[in-house]
Amino acid sequence: MAYDMTVYNVNDQQIFVREEGEGSRRGVALLTHGWSSSWFAMSPLMTMLRKRYRALAVDLPGYGQSPPAPHTVSIVWYADLLADLLRSTTDKPAVLIGHSMGGMISLTLALRHPELVERVVLLSPTITGRLSLYINLFVSPITFTERLPIIGRIVGLLEPYFLGVTDRLMRPAAFSERGGMTTTDYERIRADVRNPAQGKVRAQCFTAMREGDLRGQLGQMKAPGLVIWGMEDNTVPLRDASILADEWPEADLRILPRVSHWPQFEARDLTLRYITAFLSTPLKLLTVDWDE
Repeated sequence: MAYDMTVYNVNDQQIFVREEGEGSRRGVALLTHGWSSSWFAMSPLMTMLRKRYRALAVDLPGYGQSPPAPHTVSIVWYADLLADLLRSTTDKPAVLIGHSMGGMISLTLALRHPELVERVVLLSPTITGRLSLYINLFVSPITFTERLPIIGRIVGLLEPYFLGVTDRLMRPAAFSERGGMTTTDYERIRADVRNPAQGKVRAQCFTAMREGDLRGQLGQMKAPGLVIWGMEDNTVPLRDASILADEWPEADLRILPRVSHWPQFEARDLTLRYITAFLSTPLKLLTVDWDE
């Protein structure tokens, strides 16, 4: 299915955005996908968000339809680029919603540009950039070969012959056996992962996440946050949730059973319920200090 996309030019970088809603009441909600993905990773949230926000689900440069950056990317560069996108689209503090690597980008944006952020929603966010043992065993070797253009092309040519094998290897890393992921959504998500044009940026981002380690910084967060994590996440391990809970205890942390790395697909209704409640709570109630 083809979707209409809006193209923004920010600092000479094209960003393709799936845009829905007028946002006349509450301003902008900026949705940022994760590693080896596209705006579609955030699609389950769009119907709810467009009723009250101007919802902007981006294809990060190098992913989806957005052309790659002319340089090696970093988490800070993505965060600053999206900050400038916000400055060009709204004069109000925005809601940031990030999944996986997009959660790390959203947190980095909120830390570097707090004046642009009203509140933050994170779905299985990367905090340390250290992914699970499963990912490191089965994914990182392929990812690092994609740094070399000729090897990346060879991997791309051979991949159609090994799709069944790679799907069997990757599914346990991303999805719970008991989750509610539909076949249609699964195939679309896997199509993003298989996109051969993303090989170089995937390799760059694997390193960028490790270099974007947020440990020791979360205590500086000023915006209130909701964090939703799958109890069976085998991509970003729950030890990252413990770090977040220690350093940012004010954040509302929800751990969902029977869910792996994609709560917005695997437990859509419950995830939407938590997000709706968080976004509907007046900001003054989210920031009050109940111990005073």
